[in-house]
Order: sequence, then structure tokens, then C-alpha cells
Amino acid sequence: MAIKVKIEKSADDRYWGTTQNVPGVVVADGESINELKENLKEAVELYLETAEEYDKETYELYKNGFEFEYDLDVSEIFRVFEVINKSEFAKSIGLNASLFRQYTNSKTQTYISEKRAKEIENGLHRLGKELLKVKL
Repeated sequence: MAIKVKIEKSADDRYWGTTQNVPGVVVADGESINELKENLKEAVELYLETAEEYDKETYELYKNGFEFEYDLDVSEIFRVFEVINKSEFAKSIGLNASLFRQYTNSKTQTYISEKRAKEIENGLHRLGKELLKVKL
């Protein structure tokens, strides 16, 4: 069963994860995304221990295991992964760099169509697959 998690980066450079589809809310933080993931896993496991006694319905949903599905909006992705050059990434997926910077600027609310968001997501996934092929 997938647990949806919204990830955000705070002003003090900590990462926060908040569950989106679990009754109540489970929240964790970390200095890195990996630390956040570890802390969130531990927090959800503790939550489920309590749910076993007090919320059988929720416990039954996740008792056989769970996986996390992480959600970041476009501006947050490029804030969290600052190492990705926005202009070069835009060029790699065939987008105008100036328009892409508008999409990734958290101070402006530039509308991104579902189709465009999917193109960006697919580009990120391609980049990830290419990086997985790297051997050092």
C-alpha cells in the first residue's frame, strides 16, 4: 500500500515530509532527504503500532507493508535538487529555459498544464535512469 508524502524544504534547509493519505498526519524531518526518509519510516511504523490498538481499519490497510510515494511540486524539486541546472534541464526536454525558470520559481504561480508537468516528470525520470548507468 502506498503512503503519499509531500516533501518540502524549510528556510533553515531541513527537509519535511507530511503524509497525505493516512488518517491523522504523520510528519518527520531530516537534514537530508535520506535522513527524512529514514525518520518518516520510523514515524509511520510507530504510528501503525498505535493504530493496531486504536484504529484497526488503518492498521489493516498497512499491516502487510507499505511504500512511500513522494510528491514535490516543480519549484520544490529544483530547490531541493539545486545541483540540477534549470536551463540545461529545460533544453534537454525541449522547453524554453525562460519559461521553465518561471515554472520553477516558487514566488510566482505560473500555471503548468498536466501534459507539461508529465513532460518534466518524464525528463527527470530519464535523467535518473541515465545517472543509474554511471559507473565510477
